[in-house]
Amino acid sequence: MELFKLFLIQFERHRLFLLSRFLSLFAEQDVGSVEEQSPNFKRFVYNYEAETLNGVNGATDDKSGPRVSCTVEVDVPQTCSFILRTAGCSLSEISGVDNEGKPVYRPAAGAEDFKAAMAKNPLKISVEGRSDVKLFPEDDEPTSILNVKRGIVSALLVPDLDEEKNAEMVPTVHGVCSTELSVNSRDDVAVDVTAIRDLSTCDRFVARRQDTSPLALISGMNYPLSKMISSTQVCNYKFDTQKNHMTSGSCTEKHIFLPFSYRNEYGISAVVRQTVTLREMSNFNDRIFHHSKYIGRLPMDTVDDKLPVQTKTAVLTTMQKLSTLSQTTEGELRAGLFRKLVSELRGLNADVLSSITEEMMGVSGFLTWQALVQCGTPECTSGMLKILQGFDAAATDVDAVVYALGMLSNPSPLMVKDLLAMAQSRQSKPTMYALSNAATRYELNPERSSGRFCCKLPNNHLHYCFALDCTNQRASPRRSLLSMSTWRPFWVQTVQERRS
Repeated sequence: MELFKLFLIQFERHRLFLLSRFLSLFAEQDVGSVEEQSPNFKRFVYNYEAETLNGVNGATDDKSGPRVSCTVEVDVPQTCSFILRTAGCSLSEISGVDNEGKPVYRPAAGAEDFKAAMAKNPLKISVEGRSDVKLFPEDDEPTSILNVKRGIVSALLVPDLDEEKNAEMVPTVHGVCSTELSVNSRDDVAVDVTAIRDLSTCDRFVARRQDTSPLALISGMNYPLSKMISSTQVCNYKFDTQKNHMTSGSCTEKHIFLPFSYRNEYGISAVVRQTVTLREMSNFNDRIFHHSKYIGRLPMDTVDDKLPVQTKTAVLTTMQKLSTLSQTTEGELRAGLFRKLVSELRGLNADVLSSITEEMMGVSGFLTWQALVQCGTPECTSGMLKILQGFDAAATDVDAVVYALGMLSNPSPLMVKDLLAMAQSRQSKPTMYALSNAATRYELNPERSSGRFCCKLPNNHLHYCFALDCTNQRASPRRSLLSMSTWRPFWVQTVQERRS
């Protein structure tokens, strides 16, 4: 029974992961011949709609999930260059089902903010060859909004109709995927095409790592349990026979939890549907294509699951209730309140959480440490390190805790920065070893990007920086020097000699 509960918990996490990604994961089409599909100096206007349905097929008609619709304009100022604009977007969610079992929608919370964010900035795109898609978002574009636009871009990149090249592995939002392409109807050119994918074969379609306590006895189950979910996608495209551009497209993506499914149809499932329909096409006279320096790729970026409104009130209120619960007869509420406290801490960013650590310690030091350890996010680890900085510099137990934190297998850039700040006041061997180990593990993680970390050392007020080049996984001289600081605590002089 416990294993069954574990399966359900892991599937629910994977389902929520799918929900957070549905706008960018259900329309991953291969890059086709852009020169043929989108003639230069044209403006295409599409109606775009997407929805996700989550439930237990065969057991209940209840469904949940969001729906989005947008008017999408695509300008083609130059060959293989595009400008995408999204206007009039709406965001809704399922509130129930009618007598026929069809979902009934209502406006979702934050729908107006979503509409404004989608319409604020255009997204510029360039395609080189058949597979290299580059995105040029504006500097102030939120990652979540950029991921939504990635999904729209992928819906408009139709398959290559050259049958000899269908077997090519090409990039999508899920990563590199193989596609089975079949032509249903043909005139002079293919006018009706179906594409089928097994999404589990895509190299970027992986389970998202969940925040867990470093003290958890069982962790890392997200990957093996994700292999128990069947994920397939079927897309259909229709083309204009004369102008050879897509007139409509639809994709259905289905995810089913296999251990509790029947005939690969009934059971715990998430179904994502999207449609794109050409509304009009007109000439476009602007030939200018200036873009930002930042270059993004088609695979989506991970978005931190943080609260939209950052406030310390909820955390402190929950802690007050927990600290006084022993004085009441409602002790059975402790587990639920503690879970609520941990969830609220996971939703805070580093600045807000660091600002309330002293107030939390004032309410209850025991509860504060217990909640921060169970939280497991980089922000919570940062809060623990900030509390430790206030302890006596001669306390050996502080060195033990810092050393243990430095041994975590997946350090964040925030942890490296906090450990570097800790080294300013505690130049002990355990602290230096924790810092060098965290920096090494951070660099060797293939999912990390390059980082630059700075601090001001106390001995002679030297402003010291070191860089991590994680793209090519090679150690920079300064990072190697930092690792040697494990055995040479007074590494400031070494840095001075190296710079001279």
